[in-house]
Amino acid sequence: MKNIKDPNKFVHDISQWYQENKRDLPFRKTQDPYHIWISEIMAQQTQMDSLIPYYQRFIKRFPNVAVLAGADISEVLSLWEGLGYYRRAHHIHESAQIIKRDFKGVFPSTLKDIKALKGVGDYTAAAIHAIAYDQPSVAIDGNVMRVMSRILLYDEDIRKTTAKRAVTQILEPLIKLAEPSVFTQALMELGALVCKKIPDCEACPMQNHCFAYKQNNVMAYPKISKLKPKTLETYITFVLYHRHHYLLITRPKDGLLGGLLAFPQYQTYDFDRAYQKFKADFKLPDFKFESLGIMRHVFTHKIWVMQVYACEITKPLEAMVNFETKTNAISTAHKKIFSLIKSK
Repeated sequence: MKNIKDPNKFVHDISQWYQENKRDLPFRKTQDPYHIWISEIMAQQTQMDSLIPYYQRFIKRFPNVAVLAGADISEVLSLWEGLGYYRRAHHIHESAQIIKRDFKGVFPSTLKDIKALKGVGDYTAAAIHAIAYDQPSVAIDGNVMRVMSRILLYDEDIRKTTAKRAVTQILEPLIKLAEPSVFTQALMELGALVCKKIPDCEACPMQNHCFAYKQNNVMAYPKISKLKPKTLETYITFVLYHRHHYLLITRPKDGLLGGLLAFPQYQTYDFDRAYQKFKADFKLPDFKFESLGIMRHVFTHKIWVMQVYACEITKPLEAMVNFETKTNAISTAHKKIFSLIKSK
């Protein structure tokens, strides 16, 4: 791994580029740590174009920690609906209550206290600390690792903890030469806009600092190991409905898609076994279900393959949910099923 030859110029060049080229994003108009926290949590596993409207609606409804802490989780999940990775919504709701209880409603300002919040790891805590409080905490995400691996000719697998530690050691003295808020966002922005998987090196302000560019070997970096293949799970999924009323369950809070509405489903290939279990679980008489086909949904580590069976009944059951007036969010995985019903 190479070293930065001119630290002061490195900091100057990337900071100046950021000030002149940064995107006009709503959470960059403030240094409110609450707003920056929400944006960072939403940015996990979410593309920026998708994130912005969710962020704006969320902040409009929950403008501060106190309002969020006092809200019902069902409303939080409803505003999160479609954004995915719903555990994040649970975590921010729990964290808001922690802030209200333990910090008198004031967002914590120390790295230790920020890191103690639910769902806040090393990167997110450092990003909030640097961006909101202008403190020299090094935030390392995938964009930063890609940028720095090319600049430094870092030959190790960037998924390893040792890689993050090595890059952090390089950046720690640099961030102290800079405005931490600007420097932190500049590194992220460079990775998002220029030093992408397929980089635009000719538009990069860091050419003179980048060893991979000088060696004409940018595409060889970063070194990254392959992810494990996703596991495949097969389900029989039941849709029992009457007009806008559907038989839905609320998934367990601590599991996948926790707290969301979903259609009942059973992990098996065997329709008869699933059907008998379905009838027993809901104390139902016999209904005639027909196959609507297969629906797939891809998660981070697994794929659901759902064989969907539907039955429209003549009057709603007491346990059914009126989908037009529901307050809870329905899982994105199962929201897709409505396209099969409509095409029936």
